[in-house]
Amino acid sequence: MGVDVVLMAVRQRGTSPKGRRLHPVDVVLDPQDRFAQVCAASRQPMLGRVDPYRSLVLTRADMPQFIAEVDAECAAAGDRAVKDLLRRVLGLARECAAREAHELHLDGD
Repeated sequence: MGVDVVLMAVRQRGTSPKGRRLHPVDVVLDPQDRFAQVCAASRQPMLGRVDPYRSLVLTRADMPQFIAEVDAECAAAGDRAVKDLLRRVLGLARECAAREAHELHLDGD
């Protein structure tokens, strides 16, 4: 029931969705469900939308809010393993924010 965070590079040829190609750049795996638990317990609006059974795709435009919410959860986390995981997620989110043709995929099981 974990939520893996995948940074994807998007290549779009033309305007047709058929020309859209995704290539994974980096990933933060959640095998122990820590990120999923943070999202489920969070009162943050964007993190509250994360579903451990579905995928949520966030674009560069979503990154300021996502980064702020994950940063707030990281500051509040007492568990070192959770803090480390959230810092890695923040790294992917910041990279997504810095690159135009990238998306962050939050993939539930």
